[in-house]
Amino acid sequence: LVGKKNLEVRPIAVNKGEIVKRILFKNPDAEFIFCAGDDKTDEDMFRSLLLFPPGTTEVTMKPPMSVTMVEGQATPVELSIRPEAIFTTAVGHSSKRTLAGWHVTASQEVVDHLLDLVGGPIEGFKSSL
Repeated sequence: LVGKKNLEVRPIAVNKGEIVKRILFKNPDAEFIFCAGDDKTDEDMFRSLLLFPPGTTEVTMKPPMSVTMVEGQATPVELSIRPEAIFTTAVGHSSKRTLAGWHVTASQEVVDHLLDLVGGPIEGFKSSL
């Protein structure tokens, strides 16, 4: 084994990407997605949100494995989300290779940017990061 000499065994339908796909499939009217992460397992999540082939603005989602394994067959759903409303953010060193569309170097930057989105700091809120 290369690297840290460890071996990770994971069930095929239990990872962050499958969970994101299940949430999105069950909530096809979602209009905004923000996912951030700082390790390799977050790449499954980022990969699952690469929904739109170049030049497309609409997508129909097939039932993810995490749905069909539990519920059996399901009908594909048309998602309301648009490509410009999906934000994936990798947290860590700037040389980090990632599928995320955005990159910040520290988790505090995530908090700061989210506060900017809602119009500034919320009275009484203090980040623990």
